[in-house]
Amino acid sequence: MQRRALKYSKFGDPREVSLSLSHNQSNNVVFFKILVRWLASPINPLDINKIQGAYMLKPSLPAIGGSEGIGRVVKVGCSVSRISPGEKVVIFALNSPCWSDLSIVEEGDVIQIDQRITPLQGATMMVNPPTAWLMMKMGGMERGDWIIQNSANSGVGRAVIEIAKEKGYHTINIVRDRPNIQELKDELIRLGGDIVWTEEEVRTEGKAFKGRPKLAMNGVGGKSCLQISSLLSRGGMLITYGGMSKKAHEISTSALVFNNITAVGIANGVWMMDPANKEESDRMLREIQEYLVRGVLNPPPMDVHPLENYQSAIRNSMDGTHKKQIFVIQEENNSKL
Repeated sequence: MQRRALKYSKFGDPREVSLSLSHNQSNNVVFFKILVRWLASPINPLDINKIQGAYMLKPSLPAIGGSEGIGRVVKVGCSVSRISPGEKVVIFALNSPCWSDLSIVEEGDVIQIDQRITPLQGATMMVNPPTAWLMMKMGGMERGDWIIQNSANSGVGRAVIEIAKEKGYHTINIVRDRPNIQELKDELIRLGGDIVWTEEEVRTEGKAFKGRPKLAMNGVGGKSCLQISSLLSRGGMLITYGGMSKKAHEISTSALVFNNITAVGIANGVWMMDPANKEESDRMLREIQEYLVRGVLNPPPMDVHPLENYQSAIRNSMDGTHKKQIFVIQEENNSKL
């Protein structure tokens, strides 16, 4: 059985590095191994960083792309006990070879999911929603509390808005100005956001706003981090999960000294892989699946590509003006994207 796989053999700019579709034939499944047919997998900033060689944990080369994805189990090894052929699974591992038709993975690297979850839901459920969920847990949020976040229209930002609304938290959502800014503001309000400001509006609206957020979520860095940390309540928490501006994270001195805020960083994957967090992680994933099935949580807007269109998909993912890009690798007759 042949399979296509989107591979790279050296690190560099993904628009220039030789990503190529190859065909492999080895599908031997032994002991605790599982053969998975992949249905869909997005292009995340993490994937770009891996190809660039900028990610903290570099994959061994040559490597197959992908960091999260949904698939269906085709075959299991003789020692596999908790997963059966035909089940839908998502992958959670340091090396996630899901930019391919089929791949062999360890039993412990995949998680069974509710069969009602669609390919686009499942393909995007293991990075952004858990990051949003974990930050709210770390912030000690209670019903009625306020969150302020930058990068509010990102995958994490949208998950924050939807989960916060379900839990009874309020959100102030910061986005960059753009020609269609009112359209974006209306969209995030419909999603469940309470307030949407541009970075420029924070300077005026933030000073006039009477409430003080308990939690600030920072995925940008630079001056944007300075803005949201300055608006925190006394004893509030700033959590950094990314740095899309590629600038150093700035924090208000007065917020640190006089408001006694706490500043921490998180890597959701590291937290989930820690055995000490397994019970809490399992609860989180059950909750996220429930939100997906009920329609509380939705995948972000996405442009769909077959694997063959990887060059344009990568290009669109990196230029910052397109929707999230996702590979739909296999379509199932009875599944809704």
